[in-house]
Amino acid sequence: MHRSHVVLALMALAVTTSFAFANASSIPDALRQQAAAGNAKAQVALGRALQNDGVEADKAAGTDWFRKAAEQGDADGAWMLGSAYMGGVGVTRDASSAIAWMQKSVQADPVPDRMANMAFAMMVTGMFSSEQGNNAANWAQKAADKGSTKGMELLAMLSLSGQMGATKDPAAAEHWLLLASQKGDTQAQSILGGLYLTGNLGHKDVVQGAHWLQTAADGGNTNAAGELATFYLTGEYGVPVDGARGVVLARKALAANEMTGHYAMGIAYVKGVGIEHDAAKGWYQLALAERMDSKRQLQHVTDYMSTAATQLSTAQLADLKGQVERDAPARSVTAP
Repeated sequence: MHRSHVVLALMALAVTTSFAFANASSIPDALRQQAAAGNAKAQVALGRALQNDGVEADKAAGTDWFRKAAEQGDADGAWMLGSAYMGGVGVTRDASSAIAWMQKSVQADPVPDRMANMAFAMMVTGMFSSEQGNNAANWAQKAADKGSTKGMELLAMLSLSGQMGATKDPAAAEHWLLLASQKGDTQAQSILGGLYLTGNLGHKDVVQGAHWLQTAADGGNTNAAGELATFYLTGEYGVPVDGARGVVLARKALAANEMTGHYAMGIAYVKGVGIEHDAAKGWYQLALAERMDSKRQLQHVTDYMSTAATQLSTAQLADLKGQVERDAPARSVTAP
């Protein structure tokens, strides 16, 4: 299984106000009146309510309220407007405008995680020159200095890759990931664990690799649970085989409909490790994992499926394929 490097989802941070409502129909007239009177916080809350009410036509109206708040210099309004531009929500997607409004937001109110998200946006939108890439790294550094674990992860990935003018420095990458992991960030813990196992930090450490993946899993990172389960079931990367622990972790990931949980559980059934051998159940779980694997990270899934298939009749395989066709559409994968 390939370990992907950190993928940070660009999301607008929730704005903490007393004006939060589930949908447009529940918005009191008083809030609309406050927004119309120029109350920036009310404008942001009204914009969010309109964008969240499920009515497509209201998204543009919501973005307009964000703009009214942003033009008053409100940091939350600027952030929400930038996020709307970045996602093309209620407005034509425009990365340049998105970054500009996000930057106005963090300059007015330097929220650490917003600085990190903006830095990531700068990196992935393809709009940066060498100078702009340095600007993104600088914002990531500012975010990390203020305690943002997402900023620390960005700095780690830059140090690991040497991209955008950064010096390739595995030791610095390890430093930032350790710091983020020690602060309880399960994404950093998962990344750090994988890098220790693969040796991509310049040295291999199986004990620390398993430790940080387990810590991430214990903290609720179900992808880490599925990955560590796979390693315990296969012995990959030198992790000692432990079928019982592998199945426990696989079930934890499976309960969250995590692709790696289906994959690990399928391996357990096919190999008969930690659980009674069952080729049919194994093939089914592996087939679901394969359908969910849009990025083709599961290198050996077809090999395990082939092994299971040799133990099944043509009729059994046909039934299982039909079951997968029925079940797979209802199973979606969240972004890593």
